[in-house]
Amino acid sequence: MTQAIVNLTLPVITHKVKEILGNTPAKSHPLSTASSALEAKLVAYVLRRMPAFYVATDQSYHDSIDNPISCFSPAQQRQMDELIDEGLQHLMARRSTWETTVQDAASGLGPSPSHWFG
Repeated sequence: MTQAIVNLTLPVITHKVKEILGNTPAKSHPLSTASSALEAKLVAYVLRRMPAFYVATDQSYHDSIDNPISCFSPAQQRQMDELIDEGLQHLMARRSTWETTVQDAASGLGPSPSHWFG
């Protein structure tokens, strides 16, 4: 049988971020109502600070991994939750920087020199 290497960290972090952003009232985290750019930045923030967890499985088993979070200990899950909260705080502090970047990308303005001076 063919073996596949599977990163279990990415789907777990992505699921947790979506869950937290979906369940967070907009008052407590104003960024929770932001676009998918926030979600991507938050996932990247956590993944940079969390060791990746890989498994080698049969290809048929890889397709049927339903609950990868069960591969993480309660302590690791708490660490993920803490990093997500820390990431939200960090992104709130840097909100204007990443929002400007997202708005520029959406409007077609990029870092090209013709747009640097207006």
